[in-house]
Parts: sequence; structure tokens; C-alpha cells
Amino acid sequence: MFALMRLMIDRGRGLGWFLVLLGLGANLSACQPHTEAEVATTPPVGHYEGSLSVAGQPEVRAALDIRHPSHGHYEAELTVPTAGTLSFVADTIIYRNNQLRLTRPARPSEVLTLSLDGDFWRGALTLDTTKVKAILVKRSVPTPSTYRIEELPQAAGSAWLFAPSDTGTPGPALILLPDSTAAPTAALWGDALAREGIIVLVLPATDSATATAETPRLRAAVRLLHNTPGADTSNVGAWVAGARATALAQALAAPGSPRVAFVIAQNADLSPAGKAAFRELKEGRKLPLLGLYSGPASAQRAAALRNALGGRRGAAVRAYRTAGPDLFVPAGLNPQFGPGLPGDILEWMRAR
Repeated sequence: MFALMRLMIDRGRGLGWFLVLLGLGANLSACQPHTEAEVATTPPVGHYEGSLSVAGQPEVRAALDIRHPSHGHYEAELTVPTAGTLSFVADTIIYRNNQLRLTRPARPSEVLTLSLDGDFWRGALTLDTTKVKAILVKRSVPTPSTYRIEELPQAAGSAWLFAPSDTGTPGPALILLPDSTAAPTAALWGDALAREGIIVLVLPATDSATATAETPRLRAAVRLLHNTPGADTSNVGAWVAGARATALAQALAAPGSPRVAFVIAQNADLSPAGKAAFRELKEGRKLPLLGLYSGPASAQRAAALRNALGGRRGAAVRAYRTAGPDLFVPAGLNPQFGPGLPGDILEWMRAR
């Protein structure tokens, strides 16, 4: 028998409303944390430090925190300071016969598997087909939690909520609406932004969005974030990628549309419909806009959006020539943020 401890955040009516509106049909009782009476063993709580290493690459320092914040509730966090995109909070802990297994939320090919040997954990972090040797030793009590993560299952895939643990001061919240290109790295953005105090809700990816389809999704997401502890309800924005950007801009520009405080558009389509929709958001709705473009043609595409929105007086637009369409660059064990990221986005969000 094994311990399966699910990290869930109870938001009562807000979560229930979100699930019902989207027709998720999820059995929430199956997602609740198991109590200690229901499990045979529990993972050893503590703060562990050590390293990750793979042949031919420099060793990197790593830490693992296993926490028991409340009865029947466990959580785990892997932190890799010099390779930040390897860091994650696990939504599920599987522990059996001194074997620990953590699967990264929204990136199921990243799995940390460890065996307990006294005060040591030994094992590997699997990244797709690469196995990274891991060894960690217990140093102290666990450090405070950085953020909590929750899976919201639905028919078209799962949404994921990254919510900073510190809810004392209301902070910004962000809805991520990825296309299929941006989806594989959406969880990396969720992790990075949550560590900076931003609540992030990652919705399932789609490449065939319409304004009609996006409106109820956006309305449900805004309602959920308004009911999330720690969210500044006047500072909820949307980040949309690819061809999906035009549909979202049209949805926001329509009468009676959901209200957001700002929009970030990643590699947005610049068709006539797209230009008109974004111009309406800027001039008609007075929404702050940040455009992000990547790849060899990023400078030209950024200039086109800037001109469509009023030239130098228009919205802020950034170009990342060396980054891929997901705004990441290949580097070492895991993709890394493009040059200047995520700092450029954080700076814009704080200064707008």
C-alpha cells in the first residue's frame, strides 16, 4: 500500500463554479488529500541538500523540501537555484517502501525518483530520455513553502493553478492561454512567476480558438482568480499566445466582455482582424498591452504590432531574436528563458 498525497487548495464556491461552468464533470472527492489513517507510510519531512549531475555537464546544487503543513496534507518542492527551470512544486507525492516519486505538474516527462538510505536520498531526475543523478542529504527542518499548485481537470485537459503561499498582501494574477507551441513550457512560466508573488492560472492549450469559445473560458478564469486567496481582484491580466491572441482580443473588445487589467500577447497573429482587435483594446478599452515576439523575424513582427498600435506611442513590444517560439532557448539539462526573461515581463507588470 502506498501514500498518495494530493496538494489541493479549497476555494469553496469559486472552484466549484469554475468546474461547473466549463462542464468539467470532475469528481472532486477523488482529489482530496488522503488522511494519515488511510496510508501505510508517510514521507520523512525535512530540508535536504545535494546535487544533480549528468555525464559531460557541470554538477548543479539542488534542494528538496518535504513538508507536512496540516493533518493528512503533504507537499514537496525541488529547488535548483542555478538552473531555475528544473525547480518545481509537486502536486502529488507517491511514497512506498522508502521510495519517493514526484512528477512535475503539466510536464509528466519530468519525474524525480529517489530511494531513502538513512538521511540520504539517492536516485535520478528523469527529463524525457535523460537521467540526471541525484543525491541529497537531510540538513534541517523544511523551508517555508514558496507556492502551492492545484490541478483542475476538465474535458479538454487540465488547468493548473500556481498560487504563492504568502496571501497576506494582495498581488497580481495572470491567466495563461497557450497555443500548442507554448503549452509544453507553460508550467515553467507558472513556476517562475509564482516565485515572484504572481498567481498564475494555466488553461489548456488550443490552436482553434474563437472569440465565442474564449469568452466563457475567460469569464470562468477571472471568477476563479477573484476567489483565490491573495489575488488583487483589480489586477488580473491575461497572457495569450499565437493565433489564439486574436480570438482573445476580440472577446475582450466585445460588449459585456470579462474585465481584465492588462494583456500580454506572445507571437500574436497580425492579420487585419488581429490588428483591429488589438487596436480596439488599446484605444477603446485603454488596456495596457505588452507584445512579445521571438525568432529571426521577431524585430519585424514587433515593429508591425507597434505601428498598428500607434508607433512609439503605442504599447510596449519586445523582440527576442535568439529565443524559440515558446520564448525559451536550449541550454544544458532544461530549456532556459530567453535573454532578459522573465525579468522584462516582471518589470513591465510592476511599472505599467
